[in-house]
Amino acid sequence: VMAGHDNCHYDSYESQMERLWGDVWKAAGMEFVFQNAGEGGGCGDSFENQHFCVKQNVSPDVDIVHYEWTYFEHGAAGKEHENLIRWTQMLPKQPPVQIFNTGILSQSDGELTRHYAKYGFNAFYMKTAFVNGGHDYQSEQTRKEDPINRFGWGQVGDGYHETTRYGELEDDEARKTSLGVVMRNWVSIF
Repeated sequence: VMAGHDNCHYDSYESQMERLWGDVWKAAGMEFVFQNAGEGGGCGDSFENQHFCVKQNVSPDVDIVHYEWTYFEHGAAGKEHENLIRWTQMLPKQPPVQIFNTGILSQSDGELTRHYAKYGFNAFYMKTAFVNGGHDYQSEQTRKEDPINRFGWGQVGDGYHETTRYGELEDDEARKTSLGVVMRNWVSIF
């Protein structure tokens, strides 16, 4: 579940996924179509209850369920993630669940990966990937002069890059800088 808040359509997560993975799937003889089953939380839906509606929210022909509703969870959704895995196993194709989270790997998802990897479950945690890359975010954030929180709202650059791959090709400097913002509302662009 995701939405492209605070982004133009081209930069929204679903558009990026289609551009990034489309050719890979095409080379394998398949078409990559990203179906957005975004839920806004305005009518009582939340990460705590939407896993029960997976049969209504996604196509019965879905090959992969990609979940990203982690901005409200604050690391406390292990049972909901497990329920989502189990409910997707009731879909006709039993698609694997892939969780994308902008934070640090939670103990519960690490445990779920050990139990459900055989069903294709995987959890990707953006900050964990960055930290494991070796950049010293802690000293940057705690230094006395000009501290930087790379994952703060609107911060440009992740410590490795100042813009996205296609941002490197931009002539418009404002657009190029905008593409380097790591945390945009609830959807992270990288």
